[in-house]
Amino acid sequence: MGLDYQFDRHDPYRDKILFVLILDRAKMKERILIGTELEIRFRLGGSRNADVLCDVTRPLGTFLTSFEHDPDGQLNLHALVPLYNALHTNRWKQPEPEKAAGDFLAEKNLTGNPVSMYTAFRVWNDYLVTREYRDRDAASDRFRNKAAHLLLAFRIERAMYFNKESGQAGHLKNGGLFYRSTPDVDTRLDLWYPDTQRSCECVAAYHSFIPLITYYQNRLNDWGLCFRQCRMCRKYFLARSQRYDLCSDKCRKAQALQNKREFDERARKNSYDLAYKNETQNWRNKINKAKRTPDFPPDRLEEMQAAFDAFKKEALKRKTEVKKGTAAPKEFTDWLFRQSAIIVRLSENNK
Repeated sequence: MGLDYQFDRHDPYRDKILFVLILDRAKMKERILIGTELEIRFRLGGSRNADVLCDVTRPLGTFLTSFEHDPDGQLNLHALVPLYNALHTNRWKQPEPEKAAGDFLAEKNLTGNPVSMYTAFRVWNDYLVTREYRDRDAASDRFRNKAAHLLLAFRIERAMYFNKESGQAGHLKNGGLFYRSTPDVDTRLDLWYPDTQRSCECVAAYHSFIPLITYYQNRLNDWGLCFRQCRMCRKYFLARSQRYDLCSDKCRKAQALQNKREFDERARKNSYDLAYKNETQNWRNKINKAKRTPDFPPDRLEEMQAAFDAFKKEALKRKTEVKKGTAAPKEFTDWLFRQSAIIVRLSENNK
């Protein structure tokens, strides 16, 4: 089993294939396994040779944030309908709808998303089992009903349901999808308690993803975790508090790089402003030095102060023109450098 699973005619799996979920609050991770209960228990016990369809560990919340939404019923249209029709047609005509559905499900399987992989496998394996029955009408109705429960969760607009202000996970809104009351199979999970080989509890689902979503949301709510949207990649992620707004080290590095680029760009654009501040301070330094110099001619000091006032007035005018875009920054900085000679001449001529 796995990404290399073939969606063609072969002997179906007779054992029940489960979707098992493990949530690790301490490490902020989720682990998903797909396979028979026996093989999954072997894998959880440390056996790397256990034959499982999927064993993946991801950031906590990924199951909900990446859960597929199928509002147009593409799975039903391109997988269930062709296979249901194939069960009611001549065996010589079955290969065409089988291939169409198989190709569609193979693409779902190759996404690597455990939910899509499990759905694709279950739909195809249930079809292989169904086509062996002699009573095709009863068997095909059973196939359709099982698939309907499995695909029901894809009609939910958001598996990641949360309060927009607090980010806190909320209760799944699944009322009125297809049924007036929720069927038993859509509320059932098997809970595997921690034991000597497993430190975390596991939940196993078979009939429907809806109880998994509900279980997940309830755990997040109990733990006080919140959903946040990364301001770099715009993806949603789980955080311990609302102060987090970057989802990963990759986005943190990208944010730091962007901040540096913006700083460099501002520095480049505002170099004329720095030149203005430096030159203004140069005038102040020379005037203050003159004030501290004994016997410095008072009339010369007054001339320096008057020149400084005129310099500031003209400099502010030219700076405003640069800011408005009516003058070039280089013209302004060249003018500033030329003014430096005025204060130098006045400060040296102290007799």
